Amino acid sequence: MNEYTRREEVRATFIASAILVLCIAGAVFRLVMVQGKLVPDPVARRAAQESEVRVTAARTCAVAGEKFVTEIDVFKKLAKSARLNAPPEAPPPRRWGAPPRPRESEDKLSWTAAQAVHKQATTLANCREPTEATVGSKPDAAAAWKAIGAAAAIAPPDEKNDQATLAANKKMYEVVGEIPADKIAQATREAEQIYRTQAERDKARAETAVIREPLPEGILSRRAAVSIGVALTVIALLISYVSVRVASMRRLATLVPLRAAARTGSPGTQAASILKAAAAHNGGEPGIVIGSAIGGLCAALLQPADADLFVAGVMAGLLLGLALQWVVRLGVGASRWRARAAELSEIEKPAIPIVLVLSGVNQGLEAQFIQYLRALSVPDAATAVEKLASQAEERILAAADADAAAAAQRGQPM
Repeated sequence: MNEYTRREEVRATFIASAILVLCIAGAVFRLVMVQGKLVPDPVARRAAQESEVRVTAARTCAVAGEKFVTEIDVFKKLAKSARLNAPPEAPPPRRWGAPPRPRESEDKLSWTAAQAVHKQATTLANCREPTEATVGSKPDAAAAWKAIGAAAAIAPPDEKNDQATLAANKKMYEVVGEIPADKIAQATREAEQIYRTQAERDKARAETAVIREPLPEGILSRRAAVSIGVALTVIALLISYVSVRVASMRRLATLVPLRAAARTGSPGTQAASILKAAAAHNGGEPGIVIGSAIGGLCAALLQPADADLFVAGVMAGLLLGLALQWVVRLGVGASRWRARAAELSEIEKPAIPIVLVLSGVNQGLEAQFIQYLRALSVPDAATAVEKLASQAEERILAAADADAAAAAQRGQPM
């Protein structure tokens, strides 16, 4: 900044800087503090689904435990009636040449009764690990679990082979004849209840548990996008500062050398240069600063989850702000020309008072006069300005003489 920096430029730069700080601070705060949407917790839902599966499996085990007790009772009754566990009997006497009579007790029991026990034992064999993991390993049930494993391992016989069927029935009776099946049924019921309670808790939690959805990743990482957006606005502000500096230095370089020329007999050149300098638009680019700041803020407020849009908003706002800035400059036109010329005149103190030249330009014709002055060469522009000042001075003197004559006629002293 120097004395040739216009008050308008200083004011516009200050306003643009203040808007930039406020908007970008708000945008960055919004981008940093934004969180993903609340969505149902997939982990809780998966846990609830897994609990339901465990409840279904536990229910199957509990039903198998109850049926196992029932089927063992039935099997034991049939085995007792068939005297499956009776000691071997001596063969009855028979006549010479007569065929041997079969033992009724062993031939009457088929594999069907043992098959029901075998089916439930096969199901329960897979229930030991989850049941003990839930209710713990109990010594009084350990033997029963072992017997269930042995019963499930018995291979079903060929029912057409009576001897194989008899052997399988005996083996099944040896394994499950004294098994405490009620301990297994109780353990599976307890496990089912525990799993059901856990499933209800997991289901209730799944209905209310939510997590923050992760923010989407764009073309740029979130930190890089915010940094680039802020950097663009800072660059726009620096460009504006440099533009103000360049404009003021151009005025200084143009007008200061003409001070000596004005003292050596070329006052019109200095005055013409002041008028041309006043006709130039302001330095600085407040439009791109304000536009980029507002564009970034709007993007951050409208879509904070996508940081790429922040960069796009800054760039779009920069271009739009530049366009609006030129629209405003074209709209202002030459309306500020007189005030700017007077401001430079206060600094330069030209030999030809600028006010005399300005009084020679009719109101509303400033733009045409500026265009005319720019089209002239330096000597012609100096001559034109000197003529305008001379004419204005003559009009002032003529007006003063007329006022003096009118006062004399009325007998009023000057």
